[in-house]
Amino acid sequence: MVRHAPLSNRIVLSRPCGSVVSNFGSAELIWIEFSAFLATLPPFVKPTITLAETTAPNGANLALIEHDGDYYLQADGVQFQSSFAHNAAVELSRMGCAPLRSARQPHLLFAGLGLGFTLAAAREALPQKRAVFQVAETIEAMPSWHRKFLGGLHPGQVDDPRLGVHTQSLQAAFRKQNEGFHAILLDAEGSLPIEGVTDTKGVPHSSFLHRAHSALKEGALLAIACLADHKSFERKLRQVGFDVTSEIVPTSHKGKQKQRSTIWLARKGSYQPRESN
Repeated sequence: MVRHAPLSNRIVLSRPCGSVVSNFGSAELIWIEFSAFLATLPPFVKPTITLAETTAPNGANLALIEHDGDYYLQADGVQFQSSFAHNAAVELSRMGCAPLRSARQPHLLFAGLGLGFTLAAAREALPQKRAVFQVAETIEAMPSWHRKFLGGLHPGQVDDPRLGVHTQSLQAAFRKQNEGFHAILLDAEGSLPIEGVTDTKGVPHSSFLHRAHSALKEGALLAIACLADHKSFERKLRQVGFDVTSEIVPTSHKGKQKQRSTIWLARKGSYQPRESN
């Protein structure tokens, strides 16, 4: 720690012109001394605030963190989703929703709320009044976190009458929807491992892919963001019966954008390219 002598103990201070000041009542001397003191202080660091905590289904301590206007989700202290790097979540939704722009009543299923960027992008892409945005959320506290802490990220989102958030698994959502979904969106890269859905690395199980295929309407899309070996995961999707394409996008929407994410678009039936912007 740097110790500073009291101002009254300082005897002389050189001016830029070389003259010496010994008048301790001088306002100029006090200002210069104070400025010198400030220069020794460490830069101001904005605090990191834990807004809320709960226990995830896998037993991990899940926390919502805020720092300098950005929000993060952490599991046992490890960050897995942030408002700073949300481009992959947005692109997942934009690509998955593109074929549905002309649909009168698109019905979409989302694997959890997360920080809400995938859902927000879908709401923007699909303004149809009769669209249905269904969320299967396994973390009971997450909807209240959105209302209490995350309203500024997506104003009005939780009050959208087209939105339904249910505390249930994806498998339960599949069983309850008899008519089939137009799209299922899974941000496995920005989520905790989901029992029965993804492994510890966030790669979807073949059994889940089979169930998702059965839960989709003919021609509908399963859109997934995940870190998986391209050849093996594409082969796994095709073995289930999907026609597959993929896109590589920047993970972050700002910064140097060196990290990349893969968006997989698996269509039940022949794949139709998304509309160009």
